[in-house]
Amino acid sequence: MMTQLIFQSNPWLLPTLMFVVLGLSIELPYRFGRSLARYMPKADPFNVIQTALLTLAAFVLALSFNQASARFDTRRALVISEANAIGTTWLRADQLESGQSKRFRRILTDYTAARLRAYETPRDPRLYRNTIDQSNRDQAELWTIVSSSLRAHETTFGISLLMQSLNDTIDLSLEQLQALTSHVPTAVLVLTLALVTLGTLSLGLRFAMSQSRPVILSALYVIAYVLVINMMVDYDRPNTGFVTVSLTPLKLQLESMQGKR
Repeated sequence: MMTQLIFQSNPWLLPTLMFVVLGLSIELPYRFGRSLARYMPKADPFNVIQTALLTLAAFVLALSFNQASARFDTRRALVISEANAIGTTWLRADQLESGQSKRFRRILTDYTAARLRAYETPRDPRLYRNTIDQSNRDQAELWTIVSSSLRAHETTFGISLLMQSLNDTIDLSLEQLQALTSHVPTAVLVLTLALVTLGTLSLGLRFAMSQSRPVILSALYVIAYVLVINMMVDYDRPNTGFVTVSLTPLKLQLESMQGKR
């Protein structure tokens, strides 16, 4: 449930919910905190607790942001590596006999197009699954072609190189699939959101104790936290958020292959 809300829902939903929750976390304690004043610690202990809570929230948020950013960089690097591996495989297809080479390159072009569609349509589970299934079938067919050629020409070094580059292409597709389907642990993000909310509640209580609430500064505080949290989550939404991994290397590779086929 939480994983779907954070990573698979409309990218506007989470920031909207966070804006409402953090806004209420300041407003409600400010409005009703006076009645709880007798239960609150004195100013000095409260300051210590509030500072520790806000520091802990900032620390956990920074750790989560670093994890999400690292995963984003990994997915971006994998797109480039996959495009390079496909390009190398395309060039080494010259080692096959003429008829096999044409068939191999046609399948490889279809395979690249399927991979690109999978990256572009992760929100449609049915289409995503269909394109992944097609790419798996294409991989099996490509492997069969190269394996047959290698058995027939065991001493041909060029075929061995083609087999190696095809193996790299398949391995990278699996790594990319893993990168697309794994995220920063949901429990860590939930903890981060909870700590940020508790920190905001402490601000609301502070405003209630001082009987003063800076509206503009409070709004800026909430907006800043919402932007940072949304950016952190967005980094871990492969192609469904506002910040997406560029697919230009794969697109350029596909265009090059289609122009030469």
